[in-house]
Amino acid sequence: MTLELTSKFVTADGKAFDTKAEAMDYLRRPLKAAALNKLNGNNEELTNWLLDNEDSIGATFESTKIRRVTKSEKKQLEKALEAAAAAGDKAFAFLIDNAAAIAESFRWPSVKRGDATEQAATIKAGFMALTGDNAELADWLIGNKDSVLEAFQAGVQKREVSPKAAEALAKYRAEQAAKKTA
Repeated sequence: MTLELTSKFVTADGKAFDTKAEAMDYLRRPLKAAALNKLNGNNEELTNWLLDNEDSIGATFESTKIRRVTKSEKKQLEKALEAAAAAGDKAFAFLIDNAAAIAESFRWPSVKRGDATEQAATIKAGFMALTGDNAELADWLIGNKDSVLEAFQAGVQKREVSPKAAEALAKYRAEQAAKKTA
Protein backbone atom coordinates (compact mmCIF):
# COMPACT_ATOMS: atom_id res chain seq x y z
CA MET A 1 0.00 0.00 0.00
CA THR A 2 1.41 3.37 -0.98
CA LEU A 3 0.48 6.59 0.66
CA GLU A 4 0.09 9.46 -1.69
CA LEU A 5 -1.34 12.92 -1.23
CA THR A 6 -2.52 15.05 -4.08
CA SER A 7 -3.92 18.52 -3.97
CA LYS A 8 -7.04 19.34 -5.94
CA PHE A 9 -9.00 22.48 -6.63
CA VAL A 10 -12.66 21.89 -5.82
CA THR A 11 -15.40 24.24 -6.98
CA ALA A 12 -18.58 25.03 -5.06
CA ASP A 13 -20.54 22.48 -7.12
CA GLY A 14 -18.12 19.68 -6.18
CA LYS A 15 -16.07 19.38 -9.37
CA ALA A 16 -12.36 18.69 -8.76
CA PHE A 17 -9.51 19.95 -10.95
CA ASP A 18 -5.78 19.29 -10.90
CA THR A 19 -4.75 22.88 -11.63
CA LYS A 20 -6.04 26.28 -10.64
CA ALA A 21 -6.17 27.32 -14.30
CA GLU A 22 -8.55 24.46 -15.13
CA ALA A 23 -10.78 25.36 -12.19
CA MET A 24 -10.82 29.04 -13.15
CA ASP A 25 -11.66 28.18 -16.77
CA TYR A 26 -14.56 26.05 -15.54
CA LEU A 27 -15.83 28.86 -13.29
CA ARG A 28 -15.44 31.49 -16.03
CA ARG A 29 -17.23 29.46 -18.74
CA PRO A 30 -20.77 30.62 -17.75
CA LEU A 31 -19.55 34.25 -17.68
CA LYS A 32 -18.01 33.86 -21.13
CA ALA A 33 -21.20 32.19 -22.38
CA ALA A 34 -23.34 35.05 -21.08
CA ALA A 35 -21.09 37.63 -22.76
CA LEU A 36 -21.12 35.71 -26.04
CA ASN A 37 -24.92 35.20 -25.88
CA LYS A 38 -25.32 38.94 -25.47
CA LEU A 39 -23.10 39.45 -28.51
CA ASN A 40 -24.73 36.87 -30.80
CA GLY A 41 -28.39 37.22 -29.78
CA ASN A 42 -28.64 34.10 -27.57
CA ASN A 43 -27.59 31.67 -30.29
CA GLU A 44 -26.63 28.73 -28.04
CA GLU A 45 -25.10 26.64 -30.83
CA LEU A 46 -22.83 29.51 -31.89
CA THR A 47 -21.90 30.28 -28.29
CA ASN A 48 -20.88 26.67 -27.63
CA TRP A 49 -18.88 26.57 -30.87
CA LEU A 50 -17.10 29.81 -29.95
CA LEU A 51 -16.26 28.52 -26.46
CA ASP A 52 -15.02 25.18 -27.80
CA ASN A 53 -12.83 26.93 -30.40
CA GLU A 54 -11.62 29.82 -28.23
CA ASP A 55 -7.93 28.95 -28.60
CA SER A 56 -8.17 28.48 -32.37
CA ILE A 57 -10.03 31.78 -32.79
CA GLY A 58 -7.41 33.65 -30.78
CA ALA A 59 -4.60 31.96 -32.72
CA THR A 60 -6.21 32.89 -36.04
CA PHE A 61 -6.43 36.55 -35.05
CA GLU A 62 -2.76 36.42 -33.96
CA SER A 63 -1.60 34.51 -37.07
CA THR A 64 -0.30 37.63 -38.82
CA LYS A 65 1.74 38.87 -35.87
CA ILE A 66 5.41 38.09 -35.48
CA ARG A 67 6.04 35.90 -32.43
CA ARG A 68 9.12 36.09 -30.29
CA VAL A 69 10.35 33.26 -28.09
CA THR A 70 9.69 34.25 -24.48
CA LYS A 71 11.96 33.36 -21.58
CA SER A 72 9.38 30.93 -20.20
CA GLU A 73 9.07 29.20 -23.59
CA LYS A 74 12.86 28.90 -23.79
CA LYS A 75 12.94 27.39 -20.29
CA GLN A 76 10.20 24.92 -21.27
CA LEU A 77 12.24 23.89 -24.30
CA GLU A 78 15.37 23.46 -22.17
CA LYS A 79 13.44 21.31 -19.67
CA ALA A 80 12.07 19.16 -22.51
CA LEU A 81 15.57 18.68 -23.91
CA GLU A 82 16.85 17.76 -20.43
CA ALA A 83 14.03 15.23 -20.07
CA ALA A 84 14.97 13.69 -23.42
CA ALA A 85 18.59 13.49 -22.24
CA ALA A 86 17.52 11.91 -18.95
CA ALA A 87 15.52 9.26 -20.81
CA GLY A 88 18.78 8.16 -22.45
CA ASP A 89 16.93 6.55 -25.35
CA LYS A 90 19.05 6.11 -28.49
CA ALA A 91 16.17 7.55 -30.53
CA PHE A 92 16.88 10.89 -28.86
CA ALA A 93 20.64 10.79 -29.58
CA PHE A 94 20.50 13.68 -32.04
CA LEU A 95 18.52 15.83 -29.58
CA ILE A 96 20.91 14.98 -26.74
CA ASP A 97 24.01 15.77 -28.80
CA ASN A 98 22.64 19.08 -30.11
CA ALA A 99 20.54 20.26 -27.15
CA ALA A 100 22.47 23.50 -26.61
CA ALA A 101 22.30 24.47 -30.29
CA ILE A 102 18.60 23.62 -30.50
CA ALA A 103 17.77 25.69 -27.41
CA GLU A 104 19.87 28.63 -28.60
CA SER A 105 18.62 28.74 -32.17
CA PHE A 106 14.93 27.99 -31.65
CA ARG A 107 12.62 30.51 -33.34
CA TRP A 108 8.93 30.46 -34.19
CA PRO A 109 8.18 30.12 -37.89
CA SER A 110 8.53 33.37 -39.76
CA VAL A 111 5.46 35.39 -40.63
CA LYS A 112 5.24 37.38 -43.84
CA ARG A 113 4.91 41.07 -43.16
CA GLY A 114 2.03 41.95 -45.38
CA ASP A 115 -0.01 45.09 -45.69
CA ALA A 116 -3.44 45.36 -44.09
CA THR A 117 -5.28 43.72 -47.01
CA GLU A 118 -2.89 40.74 -47.08
CA GLN A 119 -3.23 40.30 -43.33
CA ALA A 120 -7.03 40.48 -43.57
CA ALA A 121 -6.96 37.84 -46.33
CA THR A 122 -4.74 35.56 -44.19
CA ILE A 123 -7.08 35.90 -41.21
CA LYS A 124 -10.15 35.26 -43.38
CA ALA A 125 -8.52 32.17 -44.90
CA GLY A 126 -7.78 30.89 -41.39
CA PHE A 127 -11.39 31.37 -40.34
CA MET A 128 -12.68 29.76 -43.53
CA ALA A 129 -10.62 26.66 -42.69
CA LEU A 130 -11.75 26.75 -39.05
CA THR A 131 -15.45 27.19 -39.84
CA GLY A 132 -15.60 24.69 -42.69
CA ASP A 133 -15.91 27.34 -45.43
CA ASN A 134 -18.73 29.21 -43.68
CA ALA A 135 -18.12 32.70 -45.11
CA GLU A 136 -20.93 34.30 -43.10
CA LEU A 137 -19.48 33.11 -39.78
CA ALA A 138 -15.93 34.06 -40.84
CA ASP A 139 -17.10 37.58 -41.73
CA TRP A 140 -19.04 37.85 -38.45
CA LEU A 141 -15.95 36.84 -36.45
CA ILE A 142 -13.76 39.37 -38.26
CA GLY A 143 -16.37 42.12 -37.91
CA ASN A 144 -16.82 41.46 -34.18
CA LYS A 145 -13.16 40.76 -33.35
CA ASP A 146 -12.88 43.13 -30.39
CA SER A 147 -16.22 42.09 -28.90
CA VAL A 148 -15.47 38.37 -29.23
CA LEU A 149 -12.00 38.69 -27.68
CA GLU A 150 -13.45 40.85 -24.88
CA ALA A 151 -16.15 38.22 -24.23
CA PHE A 152 -13.44 35.57 -23.90
CA GLN A 153 -11.94 37.72 -21.09
CA ALA A 154 -15.19 37.74 -19.09
CA GLY A 155 -14.59 36.91 -15.45
CA VAL A 156 -10.89 37.79 -15.48
CA GLN A 157 -10.15 39.88 -12.44
CA LYS A 158 -7.96 42.79 -13.41
CA ARG A 159 -5.70 44.19 -10.76
CA GLU A 160 -6.06 47.91 -10.27
CA VAL A 161 -3.02 50.13 -9.98
CA SER A 162 -2.76 51.81 -6.61
CA PRO A 163 -3.04 55.61 -6.69
CA LYS A 164 0.35 55.96 -4.97
CA ALA A 165 2.05 53.85 -7.61
CA ALA A 166 0.38 55.76 -10.45
CA GLU A 167 1.42 59.05 -8.85
CA ALA A 168 5.01 57.90 -8.41
CA LEU A 169 5.16 56.67 -12.02
CA ALA A 170 3.85 60.00 -13.32
CA LYS A 171 6.46 61.83 -11.22
CA TYR A 172 9.26 59.57 -12.51
CA ARG A 173 8.19 60.03 -16.12
CA ALA A 174 8.08 63.80 -15.67
CA GLU A 175 11.62 63.72 -14.23
CA GLN A 176 12.86 61.59 -17.13
CA ALA A 177 11.23 63.91 -19.67
CA ALA A 178 12.85 66.90 -17.98
CA LYS A 179 16.27 65.18 -18.14
CA LYS A 180 15.83 64.48 -21.87
CA THR A 181 14.93 68.07 -22.68
CA ALA A 182 17.86 69.43 -20.65
